[in-house]
Amino acid sequence: MTEAPSQSLAPGIDRIPTRPSAFKAFVVSIATAMLAGLGLVIWQFGPPALMTLLGRNASVAILLSDHDLDQAFSVCFLAFGIVGAICGVCGLLSLIRSAPTYHLLRAVLVLVYPTVVAYVVVVWVAVFLVVRAGVDFEGAAQDRATGLIFWWTVCWPALAVGLYAAWLHAMLRSRSVYAVFTHKVGPPMPGDRLLEDVRTHGRDPRARRSLYASFGTHLLVLILIPWLLQVRGCVTPYRVPQGSGNPVVAMVKIVKPKKKKKKTLTLRPNSAILFDIPDLDDTVVDQIMEEKTQATYQASVNAKAGKMGQGGGTKGGWPEGMENYKIRFIRLDHGGTGWDDGMNQTAADVNFLRAFAQATGFKKIAAQGESHPITLLAKYPDDGFPPFVFLTGNRGIGRISSSDQKILRQYCLNGGMLIADAGSSEFDRSFRGFIRQVFPDKQLLDIADDDMLYQLPYGFPNGAPAFWHHGGRRAMGLKHEGRWIAFYHPGDMNDAWKSPGYSDVTPEMRDAAMHLGINLVYYAFNQWNDAVSKMNK
Repeated sequence: MTEAPSQSLAPGIDRIPTRPSAFKAFVVSIATAMLAGLGLVIWQFGPPALMTLLGRNASVAILLSDHDLDQAFSVCFLAFGIVGAICGVCGLLSLIRSAPTYHLLRAVLVLVYPTVVAYVVVVWVAVFLVVRAGVDFEGAAQDRATGLIFWWTVCWPALAVGLYAAWLHAMLRSRSVYAVFTHKVGPPMPGDRLLEDVRTHGRDPRARRSLYASFGTHLLVLILIPWLLQVRGCVTPYRVPQGSGNPVVAMVKIVKPKKKKKKTLTLRPNSAILFDIPDLDDTVVDQIMEEKTQATYQASVNAKAGKMGQGGGTKGGWPEGMENYKIRFIRLDHGGTGWDDGMNQTAADVNFLRAFAQATGFKKIAAQGESHPITLLAKYPDDGFPPFVFLTGNRGIGRISSSDQKILRQYCLNGGMLIADAGSSEFDRSFRGFIRQVFPDKQLLDIADDDMLYQLPYGFPNGAPAFWHHGGRRAMGLKHEGRWIAFYHPGDMNDAWKSPGYSDVTPEMRDAAMHLGINLVYYAFNQWNDAVSKMNK
């Protein structure tokens, strides 16, 4: 018995081979049976993998449990196992070519679609429940972009299984396979048309272009744009110089300004009456303030840092570093006014890196400074995070989300160091409020003059130079487990790094600011080395 040719077939579709193909039918049966293996893998390894993931993220586990999503995942894994087993049995039965096994094969493949949809929906609900709750996942807060990326990472294998089942359905609806099971020959079937369209990209060029445009648009909107918004550029792991060193102390002393002789005016040389014309700074308080603010800092004649590092060697460097290193200066973009002060033509970042290279002998430095949003700190690997990040501004700190505050806090607690520098009194007030939000359980402490920060490789017997006094004369910091995790300079150290002509400082003050920065970076590198060494053990 033959079927009448369809009059609606497009030109050329009737030339598709429609003879029975035992090979294609065999491929369909075996491919269906292989779904049993996929289902078994998901059923056996899905729950342990989920438990391991939730074990590392206790807050997420509690959140999912409260909404019974952990049970929903278990049901999905079990469903994959059951559907896979059914497909395996029916795939083997379909090796017996008959109409009942053909229809049975088509029916069991339908079960794959609701199973895939259920899993995809459960993952979607779970991921965006975590995003809305603001719960940290894998050590970082999640937003819509990271949630969408994670959803795709977890769901694309299941979506691939659904596409695999759709391909098998199309093969079953092709005449060459259908004829093997039913012994009915005739014109091409819908499956032939679909497979031919896939092979030739469609019969109508306009429809083909429309399909490509639609697919490209969905890919751009759903995948690429969220990914780019999240990444905002790739991060390169930070590497410090490898080796071992032991720096030599170079003392930095205060140089008091020479007092100028006051000028007097007289009526005549032999007059007994003397008229002094006082200036605006002639009060005792103003004289003291002028003396203090005009104090400069000068390194001793033999002031030169030794081969800094750890390990007691002579080459310099750190045991956990790498040969292919590059010392970089990373500042945080907080969105407030002046966050990038020093990155433009004033070249503060570059000047500091050059001074660091000249003083230490580590010549591989970045050609320019970098800027990061706080979010990117969470993307660095555990053994390649920046030892320090720099924060400054001329006014208030921009709006920092709670998730970014958590990222900055975690960065500091895990071994990083925040170096903050006040560019104005307004920034000083803003920073003090900001740091209380990031570390509500800690408070800024005065850093003693004999602290390790002021001893190596340059010695500052009187503590940090005060410079412009935007927020007081004393540098402060935050400590965690005996380690400084934040250093705050209230006197605009960054301004003294700028090229001559952009800030009113003496060469001695500029050198002192550079040396203080080198001390801070040296300390940060040491803490980085200790954190990475502890992690590797």
